[in-house]
Amino acid sequence: MIDANAHLGSWPFTFTPARTAAQLARHLADHGIARALVSHLDAVFQPEPMPSNRKLFAAVKRTPQLIPVPILNLRLANWREQLAECQAAGACAVKLTPNFHNYTLAAPLVADFVAALAKTKLKLVINLRFEDERHRYFGLKVVGLPVADLQVLLKKNPQIHPLITGIYRPELKELAKTAKNFSADISFCEWHNTIADLLPTIPANRLMLGTCTPMLSTRGEVDKLRLAHIPAKAKALIGTSNATRFFKL
Repeated sequence: MIDANAHLGSWPFTFTPARTAAQLARHLADHGIARALVSHLDAVFQPEPMPSNRKLFAAVKRTPQLIPVPILNLRLANWREQLAECQAAGACAVKLTPNFHNYTLAAPLVADFVAALAKTKLKLVINLRFEDERHRYFGLKVVGLPVADLQVLLKKNPQIHPLITGIYRPELKELAKTAKNFSADISFCEWHNTIADLLPTIPANRLMLGTCTPMLSTRGEVDKLRLAHIPAKAKALIGTSNATRFFKL
């Protein structure tokens, strides 16, 4: 299987294991995950993401099971330099966290970024959240990225097809009503037989396994797919094929 949403680094408001790249790869392999798209959590909170992105590139260099997905901060004047450096480093995708970096998807800088990204071969990942808001540290006021913002972005830019990570089940169903030019990971989608519940709304070829390790239970996310009452072909798409195609692995 391929995990489309995993992380190195630590989260300052909860207990997360300080794994090396090799340790993370072994941990994921123990749960049946052969490869993972990995971002560095330190890039979320630090004033400039590139030191953590460089740390990420260095950490996975000898661990081919982990594919780096650096985080950009579009609120910084040097976001074009961030993008260029990540492309030069061999990234296959970049991730945005607008709610943590204090901008909205309607901001003019996002339109500029979409235009610049189109000139590269990089895929786009937009993250809505890293943790359930019910477990959020009381002093952290950041909330999940509004679905309405995604709806506007996707409608204005029908040529893009981002991967949306950290999206709740009701949010995913709402977004799927108005847009088809996106894929989503299943990490924050929770319900009875979750994936079978989602498939009438969004097809299997637009869903990907995502564990949000170490913020969520790796085993729980894998079992969400492994134990799903859905056809084997759909499981293969969600567990492996969609990520292979999307990230060109």
